[in-house]
Amino acid sequence: MKKVLLIVYLLALVFASNAQTAPQKFWVQFTDKSNSSYSISSPQAFLSDRALERRAKSGIAITEQDIPVNQAYINQVLAIGDLFLLHESKWFNSISIFCPDSVLMLQVSALPFVQLTRNVNRFETEPIEVTSTRAATSTSENMDYGASFTQIEQINGLPLHQRGFKGEGIYIGVLDAGFRFYSILPIFEKARNEGRISPVRDFAEVDFDVDGHSNHGTYVLSTMAGYDEGNLIGTAPDANYFLFRTEDSDSEFVIEEDNWVAAVEMADKLGIDVINSSLGYSLFDNPTHDHSYADMNGETARISIAAQIAASKGMLVVTSAGNSGSSPWKYITAPGDAKDILTIGAVTGDGIHAAFSGFGPTADGRVKPNVMAMGQAATFASLDSTFIQGNGTSFSSPILCGMAACLWQAHPNKTNMEIISAIEESAHLYNAPNDSMGFGIPDFWKAHLVLREPDSVEPPEVLIYPNPNQGKFRFEFLNAENTSELADVRVMDALGKEIFKTCVGRSENHFFGEVTLVDLADGIYFLELLFDDQRVVERFQIVSQ
Repeated sequence: MKKVLLIVYLLALVFASNAQTAPQKFWVQFTDKSNSSYSISSPQAFLSDRALERRAKSGIAITEQDIPVNQAYINQVLAIGDLFLLHESKWFNSISIFCPDSVLMLQVSALPFVQLTRNVNRFETEPIEVTSTRAATSTSENMDYGASFTQIEQINGLPLHQRGFKGEGIYIGVLDAGFRFYSILPIFEKARNEGRISPVRDFAEVDFDVDGHSNHGTYVLSTMAGYDEGNLIGTAPDANYFLFRTEDSDSEFVIEEDNWVAAVEMADKLGIDVINSSLGYSLFDNPTHDHSYADMNGETARISIAAQIAASKGMLVVTSAGNSGSSPWKYITAPGDAKDILTIGAVTGDGIHAAFSGFGPTADGRVKPNVMAMGQAATFASLDSTFIQGNGTSFSSPILCGMAACLWQAHPNKTNMEIISAIEESAHLYNAPNDSMGFGIPDFWKAHLVLREPDSVEPPEVLIYPNPNQGKFRFEFLNAENTSELADVRVMDALGKEIFKTCVGRSENHFFGEVTLVDLADGIYFLELLFDDQRVVERFQIVSQ
């Protein structure tokens, strides 16, 4: 008994001596959910209709994990003293609290229904410096998408857009460090006017203002939701976006993982389909909280466990691989190690692994990153309404996330895991994944074909992009399975006069090529493909610059 009292006394001294300097935010985990006012048989009381529909579609059962934290337990904790509730986590059966006098935590720990407490405090540090370079001027070749053309064309997303799959009806939750000026920037005007951007909550400062704090989320959002023809078109310009601030960009403490957990649980409750998280955690301002590479097993970091739980609820979670590839850490960061999610690394516009992009595998040997997208010299919208380029898996993640939303729109009856599997299967290194590129760069048209029902037939169609153009364009015929190896290509004017002719070879299931026409008048023209006994024609328009 004397030994126990001595330990308690020493702990009290430690808490008291650090009360003014130590972190003052704590994670409190409960033992059970006994005597809850909620019941699994009445899930409408704690989940939205959309969330229930998502579970029903994927055959996901409602479990005790879905039941909110026992409010009676929360009340008893807060009654101890001057404590402030930050977050609740039903998945972990826990709460995060602010405690101005850390000695009070001894009393919290002594409550019979408290399983453990953990310090997750934060200190103020210098703000992160953000640098970027101006993007190249748009050319006639990519006049529709502007300088963002390469980042969507690299993953072959244009065919989905041109078939009308631009994310409509898909709910995307964006978890980031802040969305400064999202409510006024012209790049989001179309989405705002159509009521498709909704601020949800600031979990870092526990309020409802996400329009501030950091530019990072604004940049990330623009690569998905942005729409400014000739400059930038995001990968899912017609999706619905829900904004969550979870990251404090002035510091790095474990509380930010707790913020993330609370946000993703709310996203689940709201029925959000897809999550983008351009955030990653490994080393903290308090070194005692650092993750090790051994922790990157999907089962240790709280944020990674939560990401996997979100996936088990039917959400498609997309996260960045992290920018530690050139640092001593080198590896992916949490939650990139989570199971059943997509972790996205960065490549250059030429498809080469970006040196900063985090490496896999996970500590337990799983392939990570899963796939890659453009994250070096990626185009995004700046706060001064210009379009600039920057580096980071913070960009490759949303670029791919937006296209994943478009793919899910095209196949609404598929599950999140079927979408992930198709994206991986479409990637160029699928049969030989490695630690730097995972399964490689995906082909979203190929993923679409993977998901296509066996008895469905894609109509013969030639895609021309951009269209209209200034005489320079690319074309693809996307359904060339079991055809001849060569196709004749002709361009004709509106009177049927041939003005250009060439021949292209078949690559897997499609014919593709580039055409440059000079000294032609503005007007309507036709591209014709001839192969076997088929003739396929598509019209396009030439316009002056």
